[in-house]
Amino acid sequence: MAVDSGSLDEGAKVPHAMESKLYEAWPPAQWTELTVVVAVSGGCDSVALLRAMVALKTGGAGRLIAAHLNHQLRPDAHADERFVVELCGRLGVPCDVGRVDVGASARGGEGVEAAARRARYRFLEETAGRRGARFVATAHTADDQAETVLHRIIRGTGLRGLAGMSRTRPLGHATLIRPLLGVRHAELLAYLESLGQPFREDSSNLDLHFTRNKIRRALLPRLEAGYNRDVAH
Repeated sequence: MAVDSGSLDEGAKVPHAMESKLYEAWPPAQWTELTVVVAVSGGCDSVALLRAMVALKTGGAGRLIAAHLNHQLRPDAHADERFVVELCGRLGVPCDVGRVDVGASARGGEGVEAAARRARYRFLEETAGRRGARFVATAHTADDQAETVLHRIIRGTGLRGLAGMSRTRPLGHATLIRPLLGVRHAELLAYLESLGQPFREDSSNLDLHFTRNKIRRALLPRLEAGYNRDVAH
């Protein structure tokens, strides 16, 4: 159900449009009585998810727990970690931090992207188990979904791969949920700008040696400009 500003008490804060989208996609009644681990890298999307969930959680016995994994891949990784810890401190959200040397943990011919993904989900699963969380929320967006499908097409995939990322899936004893799959990255940028909320820029996102970055920065914009501007929806 949508947030109806007309039903709010006089003087109450009218939810931002992005918060309303999250409300519709994942109504707070489904999670405010439960413990939820929110994956927070410090980047735009995850910071926006955390801020929106904090804004929507106006009651309930459940807790929000932020989880940040320091992959130790970039010189500024520790600055990202400090940023997330300080942000969570201001928001009153407990923050669990993990550190892993992803470069050293890559297996055989496994690429850094795959090793980082494996380490991240293992950390989130362990955090959820330790905290007794029912959900683990990640900030994957409509843009990420489009990139995932294109990536799978490039590598070669069957019909199942064309479905993209699922909205939910099991993660240990918890459920992984991606409530922002219907939201564009640009909407999250606008949301944080409206809040005056800074975020961290991941310099590795500019490295075109990574296939996903080529898709994000070259292929997807080209498809939007020349074929379908709504290709990510």
